[in-house]
Amino acid sequence: MDALKQEYARILQGLQIDKFNLDEDKYSGVFLPEPFDEYWTAKTKIMLVGRETAGWNTDTKPPKNTIKRAAGLSGVPVLAVVDESLDRYSNHLKLKGEKVVDTSRSRFMQYYFRLAKELALDPRALIYANLFAWDYAKKSPRRRPADEFNEIASISQQLMAAQIRRFKPDFIVFASGIRGADGVIRSLFNEHLGGYETVKDKLVPGKLWEFEAAGATCYRIAHPRAEYGHAEFRNEVIKRIKAKAASRV
Repeated sequence: MDALKQEYARILQGLQIDKFNLDEDKYSGVFLPEPFDEYWTAKTKIMLVGRETAGWNTDTKPPKNTIKRAAGLSGVPVLAVVDESLDRYSNHLKLKGEKVVDTSRSRFMQYYFRLAKELALDPRALIYANLFAWDYAKKSPRRRPADEFNEIASISQQLMAAQIRRFKPDFIVFASGIRGADGVIRSLFNEHLGGYETVKDKLVPGKLWEFEAAGATCYRIAHPRAEYGHAEFRNEVIKRIKAKAASRV
């Protein structure tokens, strides 16, 4: 996947570092996925997209959680930063993939494993991605000043667009929440992937959005930890994927 690494590096080198207050640089390490071999041989290719990490590559010595470092401005080449992130992703998923669903306290990872189980896929056959490639102080970057957040959103969209183009998933599940996520998702597809088309009779406002984009069937649901009527729509997404996947055989 050398071409993917090079593209990740090229996008990161485009970070407009002047948009950031480097005196308040509490960003996580950049989150970058790379498929396992099981993904390429899977009969159904799925990306499950969360919102942002909660301290990705942050608790290290020295800390590796600066946006300046991700841009290659701290004496570490951007390609080395990319390799670091991909290694962490591989180790994270290998660790999780060897466990049963019940051992994870993360609702997101529980849903990840459930998708794999219901679709008879190896857990490493799925791609875990994030709408935002960074968190800030282990929380959403949305609370940062507008110029700073817009740059995070822009670079994150470019990274995700590169992933979608290269991985060519059959299904993308945005389990990234309701509030504020839709605008980012629309921008991702409109600006980088040729737009999207909502499946009108499959839209449940505030609960479930199904649309076609970039050669994939896409769903947006609430984050897997959301309650108050959202569980049935998480189930519904699995049901729809199973039906569509079966119709392709």
